[in-house]
Amino acid sequence: MWSKNEIMEWYERQPWIVGFNYVTSNAVNSTEMWQEESFSPNLIRKELMAAAELGYNSCRIFLQYILWKSEKRTFLKNFEIFLHIANECGLTVMPVLFDDCAFSHKEPYLGKQDYPIKGVHNSGWTPSPGFRIADDKNERPFLKEYVSEIIESYKKDRRILLWDLYNEPGNSNRNEKSLSLLEDSFNWARLCEADQPLTAGIWAFQDFDMECAGLSDIITFHDYTALPNTKKRVEELLIYGKPMICTEWMNRIADNRIDTHLSYYKDKRIGVFNWGLVKGKTQTYLSWDAEENCIDGEPKIWQHDIFFDNLEPYSKLEAGIIKELTQNENIKIRIPIREMTHELMDELENKGLILRLYPSHHRNIVDWDKSVGKDIYISSKKAGAHKLLSVTINRTDFSAFGMHDENEEVLLIGGEGEKDLFILFGLGTWDSFMKKKKEKTLCEDDFICVHCKYNDPFVSFFTICKGVLHGEAVAGEMGMPATFYVTEPSDIKLMIFPFNNYKITF
Repeated sequence: MWSKNEIMEWYERQPWIVGFNYVTSNAVNSTEMWQEESFSPNLIRKELMAAAELGYNSCRIFLQYILWKSEKRTFLKNFEIFLHIANECGLTVMPVLFDDCAFSHKEPYLGKQDYPIKGVHNSGWTPSPGFRIADDKNERPFLKEYVSEIIESYKKDRRILLWDLYNEPGNSNRNEKSLSLLEDSFNWARLCEADQPLTAGIWAFQDFDMECAGLSDIITFHDYTALPNTKKRVEELLIYGKPMICTEWMNRIADNRIDTHLSYYKDKRIGVFNWGLVKGKTQTYLSWDAEENCIDGEPKIWQHDIFFDNLEPYSKLEAGIIKELTQNENIKIRIPIREMTHELMDELENKGLILRLYPSHHRNIVDWDKSVGKDIYISSKKAGAHKLLSVTINRTDFSAFGMHDENEEVLLIGGEGEKDLFILFGLGTWDSFMKKKKEKTLCEDDFICVHCKYNDPFVSFFTICKGVLHGEAVAGEMGMPATFYVTEPSDIKLMIFPFNNYKITF
């Protein structure tokens, strides 16, 4: 378990966490979100991008045990695709492994999910793993394997913010019945020694769920009440001496709103995940109380969710507040441009940012009726299996600035009429950049911006070393988007650095 000093240091390295609980708008529950028939990467990308543009930097998602048990390969593949898309959008992810919420009053099931009941909030939601499985001691080895396999696979992955092991343990009138699985889930997860903290949220503020505070590295809680009561709950949780994240909030009907609570949470530096993003099949824009809902039309006030299904905000006022509170601290850094030369290549290599690729003498002498092939450029064998990619860049900022977990060879082979290409290198580690970002001390001295040169075998072919922060952009003039080539391991990931309150220009 993390010490109080360790979790405080971890939390201080994070931006102010502003997230949302996410279920795709085409899914009635977590099973439908992840199963192959209804898993929709295009929809996920569209919805997450809308959230990121509003100012969100994280999302909380619900995994489903029965899919892991029955369709493991597909489930894990879809989970990886989701992490990749979220990372491209600049969002970290908080996965939830178990869940006692059961609005549908059904056990989870495979196959086509029931269509939502008109006028009923979250009518299709099922728990994970389900109460029958949770109470079956013969299932515990499989539940342990589920927790262990997922966390082991991603325990050093920066795309994962933290692990929420159990959502609302004891809900659905289970109370103390869930404590056994709650405690086991923490024991199993601790054995993985993940780089991310572990938590389970306090939600009922009763004795049985207050157990979560003692088990968790960081205090998470749910609160859908008006601000005076929210403040009382926060005061109650201060006794644990740990950072806090409210992983479920926003109930407009109960005066728990963006305009009443978000600035309070920011002032207290409490991370937040409001419930819901897009109006969809969960129907969480409807009230918990069915009598308050308009069966044949919109309710007068949405309980949860931020966007209509066309991704227009439900409330322009709320959207403005989110943007203001997440983006009103922009710090502009203008990076001087340096031309790509032999000397600059040597400097970048000496700083450990790149490895130069040198061409050999490529005119071979051969006898009649013979042929010979020789290495022209040689990459380290440690890099593993590679693929060749064509990359086209048309963005004028460094919004995809981040790092790969493996080396990446770059071949700047371009044609006429292409826009100028610029590569921005960070002169520090991920952790040092996060620390400076938090302290608001990032400056132009932390970067090198290179104006790339095409088609020169001595300066246009090089390897960007793994772990080096970098990004590409083009100038804003007219012309063809810049295209270059990279060879990289087939499973390389780009972990995007969350600039958030910084605007990097050149």
